[in-house]
Amino acid sequence: MKEKLYRRGWNEADVSLHTPARAERGKSLRGYHNEEKERAKKGRIPLFFATDDNYLPFLSLTLESILENSSREYEYEIYVLHSGLREDFMAKILRYSRAGFTLSFVDVTERLKGIAHRLHIRDYYTCTTYFRMFIAEMFPLYDKAIYLDCDTVVLGDISELYAYELGDNLLAGAPCEGVNSFEVYKRYVAELGGLDPDYFFNAGVLLLNLKAFREENFYGQFADLLEKYKFKVIQDEDYLNVLCQDRVLRLPRAWNKTPVAPDILPREDLRIVHYLMTWKPWRYSDIPYQEYFWEYAKKTEFYGYIKKMFDGASKADMEKDKLVEKNLKALAEKEIAREDGYFKVYGKRYGKIG
Repeated sequence: MKEKLYRRGWNEADVSLHTPARAERGKSLRGYHNEEKERAKKGRIPLFFATDDNYLPFLSLTLESILENSSREYEYEIYVLHSGLREDFMAKILRYSRAGFTLSFVDVTERLKGIAHRLHIRDYYTCTTYFRMFIAEMFPLYDKAIYLDCDTVVLGDISELYAYELGDNLLAGAPCEGVNSFEVYKRYVAELGGLDPDYFFNAGVLLLNLKAFREENFYGQFADLLEKYKFKVIQDEDYLNVLCQDRVLRLPRAWNKTPVAPDILPREDLRIVHYLMTWKPWRYSDIPYQEYFWEYAKKTEFYGYIKKMFDGASKADMEKDKLVEKNLKALAEKEIAREDGYFKVYGKRYGKIG
């Protein structure tokens, strides 16, 4: 099976280089690991994103900020996972592709077919939030990679994130400010999942140990847990935290700083700003760190489109956001009260990898 891949300068024959199918034709994963080491020596860093049309315009800000702030000593290989996107949007994003900063679109629709009916999707989320689960199996040539959400602005050098040594950890992530800023979500994490809220990481900025993911059959264990239990509140983030518990390298909050937490860091202390949940500067004019969003939005071809979204934001849109927040907290309370909740039925260690 081949995933559809769009990339400047690539032809159809090249696509198979980036699918597990090639390994099945006789090239071992050991060979891929050796290739990855050689690529690392050359200073190549893989970055992954997952998006739909709604968030693709904001990816331009992330790419713009990476280009401006990251070391030129490395080459960046960027992959955008999707299940169908507007051609005109993709064309604009592909203009960021250049020497040392290559960009590819990978259609994962076929990958979704086996599990899509089991995925729980709420409010403004789509299946794209689960795409990061496929990276290790789809890209066996990489042993380590960065994953970023598209609603991020990178103010630091992204190569410094890649430089963290993962050891035996499955991934590195920063504490989730969206959880720790609200008592109901802290109770949800502790009581439903049996996890420590202080160590519950946000999945929007991750350094992934792809080699360990494959060795531990991460995708198979995710599919098994998905079959047994549906997390409805924080969705893919719930699964990642349960599966990876005790094997997570904790990143400084500067690598995933959000407008949700009350403490405001100066620019020199920030590495990545993440506009998560309903804290969106393209809808509101009072969002902490919004100045960085607009600084980079103005440098992209999507600025007019994004500014129009901001100007067109209505009171009804804002009321909808309030309803989303209210309903999510109510859902968290409902899940906490379940007699068949995850922790009550399975205990702390069920689903944990290793």
